[in-house]
Amino acid sequence: MVFGYQLSIGARHAEPLPMPTLIQSQIVLPFGRLDTACEDRRPLTLADVPRIFPAAIRPEADPFEFADATCEMLRTECELQGSHEHLFLLLYFNRVIDKMKLGGSWSKALLPLPNARFSMGNDQSSVKVDFAFWTGQKLIAVFIDEGRLRQRTDEVRLLKGWGFDVYAMMADEFETRGLMGDVGLKVLDAVGLR
Repeated sequence: MVFGYQLSIGARHAEPLPMPTLIQSQIVLPFGRLDTACEDRRPLTLADVPRIFPAAIRPEADPFEFADATCEMLRTECELQGSHEHLFLLLYFNRVIDKMKLGGSWSKALLPLPNARFSMGNDQSSVKVDFAFWTGQKLIAVFIDEGRLRQRTDEVRLLKGWGFDVYAMMADEFETRGLMGDVGLKVLDAVGLR
């Protein structure tokens, strides 16, 4: 069963379009709906996984196993649409684990939100992104485009108007270079994993 995940954020001032007041991501949650207020400007990280997914493995056991299990849980429970989304999660969590091996903290790694859907308050239209991250200061949206014919200009414009950082990776470059391509490296910079 799919339940709505809501991330409520406050409006930002002096922007061309208001920030969305409701961000919805279709994520399978075994316990229902979760409301997380981000007014405290705290990022959504892997440290939040036990609160969001109570059935998930606990990080106290082994942080490396926790990161791997979180990746697998997102891959199996979030109704990913294609192989590129699975690959993104595998590469993202491999990067998290690599940083942990160098002394980085798993608890500071941002939690990817697969298939995030963003909408404005009462507006019925929404924008779906392949992955989203909440840094505590801004939202990051990631698209993985299957082909060059696919146009996302309106979606990108709307998200940027809402104050998002938006990254669109071409599937062919992503397949050959992973997160080490031009856009992939920008994503890693934005989420603090470069």
